[in-house]
Amino acid sequence: MSDLTGKTAVPFTLPDSTGHPHRLEDYRGRWLLLVFHRHLG
Repeated sequence: MSDLTGKTAVPFTLPDSTGHPHRLEDYRGRWLLLVFHRHLG
């Protein structure tokens, strides 16, 4: 796996827990924490 630190992220859209979509580009220039949770079951 190559080191991607400091590289530009690929544009994407993800829904929040209520289904509202959030686009990465909406957060340009701001800090953003993404938490990925693996559902079991």
